[in-house]
Amino acid sequence: MRYQGKRVAIIVDTGTHDHEFWFPYYRFLEEGAQVVVAGLEPGQVLGEGVNGKDGLPIPVDCKIDELQAEEIDLLFLPGGIYGPLRLRMCQPLIELVRACHARGTLICSICHAPWILISAGLVQGRTIACPPDIAVDIENAGGVPTQEPAVLDGGILSSVYFGRLPEMFALLNQNWPA
Repeated sequence: MRYQGKRVAIIVDTGTHDHEFWFPYYRFLEEGAQVVVAGLEPGQVLGEGVNGKDGLPIPVDCKIDELQAEEIDLLFLPGGIYGPLRLRMCQPLIELVRACHARGTLICSICHAPWILISAGLVQGRTIACPPDIAVDIENAGGVPTQEPAVLDGGILSSVYFGRLPEMFALLNQNWPA
């Protein structure tokens, strides 16, 4: 199993894009990773829309501030609009993202999750795959936006949206675990 024994943290909130959570969640599990789902509160959240796109609540194992960077091998930030919009204001998450990056932990970001990277100050000088509607945010933060399916730059693996998850995971599998 490709990710056997690796510890993956996936960060969610209400409004996280369902497909950008569930596809990676099961890919990590099926390859042997230990996956922890963290959010603002433990319990569950719903994805985009009133009941989420698929009507499946997303389980939340623990609060973000319970995570320790040294216990994470990969940090995955799913997109959606409202999830990342709220999460980018969560100071414990911003500190965790910075600490993970400082340790050399790979950070994966998809769709609108680069907003979290912007708040953490990690976009400057990096090429970030993102949807067109946040390209100006990437530029204003000193990054280079692209609509390439997936990009790895400076320890950050980014992808445009859920339809590009296969390309994102292909690039992930070429580069992680090292």
